[in-house]
Amino acid sequence: MKLAIPVKMNKENPAIAPLFGKAKWFAIIKDGEVMIIPNNQSGGQAVIEWLYEMKVDALLIQEMGINPYEKVKEHGSMALYHTGFERILLKSVLEKFENNELMILDDTNMDEIIKHHEKRHPHDDSHLEK
Repeated sequence: MKLAIPVKMNKENPAIAPLFGKAKWFAIIKDGEVMIIPNNQSGGQAVIEWLYEMKVDALLIQEMGINPYEKVKEHGSMALYHTGFERILLKSVLEKFENNELMILDDTNMDEIIKHHEKRHPHDDSHLEK
């Protein structure tokens, strides 16, 4: 399984980046190996496309807007997990994932994540993703 997690810095055990579409770095984890790679995409939908092209199986996030979530659903092959809203480091998130302690996100609970995101990061017409 290949995981993607937005992180704040390119260093060992970085903090999770709250706004995944604006994260400067992503931790890509496959077979226990962690690579931190730069995110050169512009906006959440582009990030989803990029992760999809890398054949990511699961994306672990704190927040996400409606447009990227719709893009995840459109592809249908990437699972979403919530890392919580509090500050957390990569190693702790991976441990929680391994122990099945992260909430799987879907239509039944994604509204709360989107509302939290919109409250912290309102989108006006100039910011809407295409």
